Amino acid sequence: MDLTLFLARVIGWYFVIISLYMLCCQQALKAIITDILGQRALMFFIALLTVILGLLLVISHNVWVMGWPVIITLIAWLVLIGGVYRLINPDLLTKVAQWWLRNPAYLIIAAILYLIIGLYLLYRAYFI
Repeated sequence: MDLTLFLARVIGWYFVIISLYMLCCQQALKAIITDILGQRALMFFIALLTVILGLLLVISHNVWVMGWPVIITLIAWLVLIGGVYRLINPDLLTKVAQWWLRNPAYLIIAAILYLIIGLYLLYRAYFI
């Protein structure tokens, strides 16, 4: 299987599942975010895992084309940059997370955006 199709399936399913969780379990998500913000060691570990995942994605799929596979490349770079930023500036991450908690409407918008991107990737991976 082509790597682009494989990653489109994995990322697509991940985005769909996470978006549905964000839409259906908002109170649980808020509690989880609040718990994570109180544990700096866990935030550091999550940042390390995010950097590793971002590096794996960028190194394996750094495809800059005028087509849908560039979506995977952009996601890969955003994951890597987000992970590095979490390592460098965890206090800003805390402020951003607290903003999300105070503005739940934006969590819903983000969830819908994740759902649309995930469904599009799954459509491209399975049907075209």
